[in-house]
Amino acid sequence: MSTVAVLGASIVVLIVVMAQGLSLPRPPQLPTAGGGEQGDERGAPGAGEEPSDEPSPVGIRTPTADDPEALTTATVPGWKGVAVEKRGMAYDIPDSWFAEAPGVLVGFTGEKDDVHVGVGGSAVYGARQGPCYSYTPSPGRAGISTMGEVMDTAEGARQLAELWATLGYRNDKGDPELSVGSPEPFAANGLTGHTVTVEVQAPEFDCYPERAVVQVVSFLSPAGDDVFNLVAHADTAGAQAPEAPEQTLGRMADSLRPLP
Repeated sequence: MSTVAVLGASIVVLIVVMAQGLSLPRPPQLPTAGGGEQGDERGAPGAGEEPSDEPSPVGIRTPTADDPEALTTATVPGWKGVAVEKRGMAYDIPDSWFAEAPGVLVGFTGEKDDVHVGVGGSAVYGARQGPCYSYTPSPGRAGISTMGEVMDTAEGARQLAELWATLGYRNDKGDPELSVGSPEPFAANGLTGHTVTVEVQAPEFDCYPERAVVQVVSFLSPAGDDVFNLVAHADTAGAQAPEAPEQTLGRMADSLRPLP
C-alpha cells in the first residue's frame, strides 16, 4: 500500500510512516479506524497499468519499543495491555509485539481509493527483513476499528475479515486465495459478538508471506450503540511468523475488555 490516514495532526503511512492531511472518503457500511480516516499499505498498479516484476515499496517505521501512552495493565500473564482510550477498550499482546502511539491509524485502500479499511489502537510484530524491509503487510498487526452503527456482528466480521485479507495480501501478481471460516459466537469479559478467521495464501511474490491468517472479532460496544472490531493478522509460514500465530490471535481476542 502507500499512504495512510490521519488522526489530529499526525499521520502514518501504513506500517507506519508519518504523513499529513490525507482524508479518504468512507464507503457505506465499511468500518473506520476509531472514527478517523484510513490509509493504504501497498501500492498496486492502477487501471491500464502493466504489473511490475518487483513489489511496490512504501516507507515504513516499525517500532522497537512500546509507546508508554498506549499501555495499560495486562490480564494475560507475561503479556502487555494496549489501551484504546478513544473506544474505552483494551486488549493484550505478547511481549514481542509493540504498542503504537494512540494517534497512529493504519490500514489498506483499494486500487482506486474507493474502498478502505483501517484500525487505531494498534500493535505490531516485526517487519520484513533485508531488502523486504520496506514492504507490507507486516508479519503481525492488531488494532481496533468501529462500524459506526449497530449491525449484525456475524456478517460484519465476515465482510471485514475478507476485505482486510484481500487488500492486505494482494500484490502485483493478483489477489490472494482465501479460505473464509464461518462466523463463530464470541463472548469475553461481558462483550458479545462473532469472530471470523480467514486463511490466506498470497500470490507467490518476493516480500510477501506464503501463508497468513486474518482474524476479526466484531462485538457490540459497551454502550450498546455501535459495533467495534478487533482486527489482527499474522504470517503463519516463514521465518518471520510470530510464535503460534493463530493461538496468539485467539488469546488477544479473549483478552478484549472495557477499560476500567
